[in-house]
Amino acid sequence: MSQPQTTETRTLDRYGMALSIGCAIHCAVLPIAMGLLTATGLSWIAGPAFEWAILACTIMIGSKQLIKSFVQHRNPMSLYFFGAGLICFAAAKLEWFGIPNNEAVFMTAGGLSVAMAHFKNLRLCACCHAH
Repeated sequence: MSQPQTTETRTLDRYGMALSIGCAIHCAVLPIAMGLLTATGLSWIAGPAFEWAILACTIMIGSKQLIKSFVQHRNPMSLYFFGAGLICFAAAKLEWFGIPNNEAVFMTAGGLSVAMAHFKNLRLCACCHAH
């Protein structure tokens, strides 16, 4: 029998979705805004430490929530989106495909995929526990 959706579960999925969307926006806008960030003293946002911290949080929250949900509901759809996002992150960081300057494209796609995974998970949990 399914357990009721907890406030922690909903909250972590929402944080995960917001973090992933923020990651996608960061990666899409960063190449354009680089000069502006430097001029305003916010160049640390473009640094690798900030990017790795966002990526680590995205992966930790996603892994916790989406694997837990799969074990409970046996619906793999959220994991598919999460997996696609992880593949995009790896493609960006490992510079796969030999495409110059592909990091922004793959990181944006990865962030949107992980956000979609959390969105699907929220909908799955809401449907299962509405009864």
